[in-house]
Amino acid sequence: MKSDPNEIPPNEIPEDLAEKAAVMREFRRLRAAGEPVSAELYAKHIQATNDRYATGPGPGERIQDFVLPDQSGQPRSLRDLAGPNGLFLVFHRSADW
Repeated sequence: MKSDPNEIPPNEIPEDLAEKAAVMREFRRLRAAGEPVSAELYAKHIQATNDRYATGPGPGERIQDFVLPDQSGQPRSLRDLAGPNGLFLVFHRSADW
């Protein structure tokens, strides 16, 4: 199995919520300024964002129907959103807990 070059050892993944938020803020600051993001910061950002969880189902893998509020608070279900060719769905957590 090929190792992920962005993977960092578990003991280097921020455990503290304030540290995770700081990593995400620094990543966002550099990106917004158009400055380069080091491989180390990028890896820490991915780990802090994913919080050690898998990123989701694989391509083509089916998931159970669900209902969640959209940005306006209106309930949306997977069934309502999916078209004849499926749906590309992204969940993203904010760094502002």
